[in-house]
Amino acid sequence: MIHCNALIYNPKDLYNFFGEPWEGKVVQLGGADPEAMAKAAKLVQDNGYKELNLNVGCPSPRVQKGAFGAVLMKTPSVVVDIIQEMRKVGVTIPITVKCRIGVDNLDSYEYLYDFIKLVSTTTQVNHFIVHARKCWLKGLSPKQNRTVPPLKYEVVYQLAKDFPHLTITINGGFNTTQHIKEQLDLVDGVMIGREFMDRPMFLAKVDAAYHNVPPKHIKTTEEIVDEFLEYVLTEHERGTPHSNSVVMAPLKMLYGGRRGKEYRRRLAALILPRTKPLPDIVRDMRQMLQEMNFGSELGSEPEVESDDEAEAQQSGCA
Repeated sequence: MIHCNALIYNPKDLYNFFGEPWEGKVVQLGGADPEAMAKAAKLVQDNGYKELNLNVGCPSPRVQKGAFGAVLMKTPSVVVDIIQEMRKVGVTIPITVKCRIGVDNLDSYEYLYDFIKLVSTTTQVNHFIVHARKCWLKGLSPKQNRTVPPLKYEVVYQLAKDFPHLTITINGGFNTTQHIKEQLDLVDGVMIGREFMDRPMFLAKVDAAYHNVPPKHIKTTEEIVDEFLEYVLTEHERGTPHSNSVVMAPLKMLYGGRRGKEYRRRLAALILPRTKPLPDIVRDMRQMLQEMNFGSELGSEPEVESDDEAEAQQSGCA
């Protein structure tokens, strides 16, 4: 999620925020001011991106301070105003809404139903991504808001029944391909966030299970690392602004288990000197992988981490 003002005041950084536009990429915006959100949405569209998502589910303190994210579930009329203003300025690409099943004491099914009904009947939004947990704006951290409120999948299933003309995507707690498959009989789609963030190689399992990608065409972890390192070197040579820690962050969770802990410890040590040139980090990263010899000892499939370890690594909004 990027706040609308970040785009308005830094329009030249659009590609640094989101990367190059490609079919299937969705830009998620946060904000509460309809005019500012509309201006940012128009920038997104004019730069070639094909779909927008409005975040109405993040409960972080910073988001609450700006009165957007999950706070907007308390003011459905503002959500409507934002989307209508986007259309007024000429935004024609699809707009979706990501929300929770409730916020604070506004957690009845009737309230959620009315929220979905109002937005879908007064705007052109017809796709809702629903996190199957409510959130508490006070008393729980963002991490706790992903674990303490219970998952209530049945609430989202009921939405899909009550709004058959809408696209309802469910979100929250999916970490096996079988669990995903079960959802697709009840809702229109499944959004997976934390599992991919904590264990990116789960994408390989999804490719095999749902896109019929044969095993020989699934890239190994080592191939993925090598391609990513080539990518960051290319971007570095183009002069793309970066920080070493942010650039290397996508590599952190590629390996699990005890060897994965050692891998993350050594990776952190590589990027700790903030002034170290990125090409030197890439060189040292490749040397580290040779020393750890993942390819021959672990193969391309990462070890499964314990629930405690995975939980300790989670952070941010979802």
